[in-house]
Amino acid sequence: MGESSLMIRLILQKMKTNIYIIVICLCFWSCQKNENTPLCRLTKFVTEYPATKLIHHDLITLKDNRIERMYSYDLRNGTDTTARQKVIFEYNALGKVSRIRDETNLTRIILFDFVYGTKENPEKVIQKVNNLQNNEIILEFDSKNRATGAISLNLVGLNRTIEYDAKGNPFRITRADFGSPATINEHTFDDKRNFFEGIPEIGLYWLLRPLYNFLPFGSNNIIGTKFYTIQNLEFKEVPDIRTIRETTYNANGFPTSMNIIMENQGKTISSISKFEYSCE
Repeated sequence: MGESSLMIRLILQKMKTNIYIIVICLCFWSCQKNENTPLCRLTKFVTEYPATKLIHHDLITLKDNRIERMYSYDLRNGTDTTARQKVIFEYNALGKVSRIRDETNLTRIILFDFVYGTKENPEKVIQKVNNLQNNEIILEFDSKNRATGAISLNLVGLNRTIEYDAKGNPFRITRADFGSPATINEHTFDDKRNFFEGIPEIGLYWLLRPLYNFLPFGSNNIIGTKFYTIQNLEFKEVPDIRTIRETTYNANGFPTSMNIIMENQGKTISSISKFEYSCE
């Protein structure tokens, strides 16, 4: 009986040792995998609109591996477009975004000053136009530090919320900005890496002034969108407005090109975006 007990203890001890070895190996493999996964930081994307022969160029400059500036213009004609942007990011001593300076219109320079409390993310934004305060915006985040909303204290201002799916992607965006009726964009996603992954700070700018149809939140990229408006006091899909995206990727899983096709009331509008990165 004693020998049997001893044998059982030895077997159990060996099994425990094997489990420890497996756990250590898994941890090591996971660390190795993370270390060997290159990070790409977006530095440029160019969008061509065949219908208008417009080529919109966005150039992003990095400093210390963080976004510093974003500038856009019409690449074909060398002139500014209605979507022109000239945006400068500033950081505090802790490396957090402290100010975003929008010089898109030099006669109306907009400053977004970020106010932090005890949490990781900013609590609010003080907005100034030509150095005079004209708005205060409350930012909302969930327990996972994901942006969930931006609400202006002005009666007519920003009012948008973000909802996430089980995979952590922002599948539903509700907007009722500047007193306009609320609308919803409901997105589906691929399983590839979000092309803004390397410059997450740009997400704060998106909360204040959205970047076209691109979302810097979540792990993946949009491949389709449905549009909803309020009809008879409830949200209903607008059946003749929807978007699909055809995307190619590089070896690191980041998009290199994206063909966006939008169906709008019987008409088809398309654009082609190409992306360039600085990869480690």
